[in-house]
Amino acid sequence: MKPATRVAILLVLFLCSCSGAQSDVKKSFQNSGNTLDLEDLTENKQNFIDAGTRLQASLENSIDGTGFRLTYDEAKFHLKYKIVEYDGGSLLGRIASLGVSSSAQARLKVKVALFDEEKMVGGWEVNSWLSSGLSEEKLFIQAAEEIADHLKGDY
Repeated sequence: MKPATRVAILLVLFLCSCSGAQSDVKKSFQNSGNTLDLEDLTENKQNFIDAGTRLQASLENSIDGTGFRLTYDEAKFHLKYKIVEYDGGSLLGRIASLGVSSSAQARLKVKVALFDEEKMVGGWEVNSWLSSGLSEEKLFIQAAEEIADHLKGDY
């Protein structure tokens, strides 16, 4: 077989094998049995307001794998949380001590409760701490992941 014929056959096979798929999903139903909304009950203290917002952003990213659908309309379940203690720690202290110093740790303590409409179905406390690192964002991500694990039923 000539090389030009081989190239032509390979080119035809290659072009035929490139294909695509498209799907359109149209839903007309609502699954409201697993809807969840977040309610921040944190007091309006100066450093707690920012912490509540940062925790809510981390929670919105962590809820996906729990089986709940996050909504801010009428939800069946309500996740209420309150930041009880927050200390950003010392960034310079964490860097200088390489994470050994407990006085430089960032700490977050959150009380969380899950309500089925008006009835409380679960409550727990989350303690998160960070002894090294440049950003406190991991502190909020750890707390949000632990809350999501509780919602999954892993605890």
